[in-house]
Amino acid sequence: MLTRPLPESAAWHGPTLPADRYLLSMPAEVLAELDAALRELRRAPVPTLLLMPEHFPLAATVTWMAEVRRRLDAGPGFVMLNRLPVDAMTRDEAVALYWILMSLLEPPVAQEWKGTVIYDVRHDGAAYTAETRGALTPEGLEVHTDSSMGAAPPSYVTLFCLQPARAGGMSIVSSASAAHNYFLSEHPTLLRRLYKVFYRDHQEYQAADAAPTNFRPVFAWDGALRTRFNARHIVRGYEKTGRTLDADGAEAVRRMDAFLSDPAHRLDLWLERGQIQVLNNRVIVHGRTPYQDHHAPERRRHLVRLWLRAGDRRQFRG
Repeated sequence: MLTRPLPESAAWHGPTLPADRYLLSMPAEVLAELDAALRELRRAPVPTLLLMPEHFPLAATVTWMAEVRRRLDAGPGFVMLNRLPVDAMTRDEAVALYWILMSLLEPPVAQEWKGTVIYDVRHDGAAYTAETRGALTPEGLEVHTDSSMGAAPPSYVTLFCLQPARAGGMSIVSSASAAHNYFLSEHPTLLRRLYKVFYRDHQEYQAADAAPTNFRPVFAWDGALRTRFNARHIVRGYEKTGRTLDADGAEAVRRMDAFLSDPAHRLDLWLERGQIQVLNNRVIVHGRTPYQDHHAPERRRHLVRLWLRAGDRRQFRG
């Protein structure tokens, strides 16, 4: 267990975080290289899943993305990239450039057992049930890390905005490092509990023979902080097992969720057309405010999500 405070550069509090630490404009030379890549794809199309950045001359882009990664790993843990000129390209072309950019961080991997790699986050207007993934509804999303129950969660979670909502749908980000400092200072006993395992709901998009629950800690330390958090999945995990969450565990989860959701600690951001949000999934929790959508299907809120994870096979590791 980590027993010293994490630095302010990582343990930030939303309202006081300067925009220049996370908002990065795409340099002209990067946009020029991406435009050249797009012209090449128009001359000789390749399916997006087969695109590799090393097949294009992207020297300036590689250098810039190294700075993006530095901010993800040694800075605030998230960035907003501003922005791809999507009005000058088709939707498929925009997603192809997004894929190339994000592949310079780590390889995209499957986001569910059936192998979906490019995930469209949008509500199609149909009714939804308790089994529908929350991201595919206009409802708000509680703060969480993606695949908190998984054997190998993504290292980075990226969202590319093709179309914002008519109203609402702000992106919420919050620092798990700041939460760790809070528990270390104010509730060290509860921090020790967060380093022990919790049962977690395994969700409905796993393999058919997957166990209904598994157990993972919220925090781990291997020279860097690792966070797996989704309060709702923990509650459901104990419901499915018929077990009772111990008092310290329940209080630790409640306080963690309250800290990360508190406007004094979280940051709410508009994700606008053409912008890309990239999160270090090990130290940043994220969520979303509810939204109201456009009636016309082509104008409905539409984000494209990639999960990035290196050093592993590309299958879903739920």
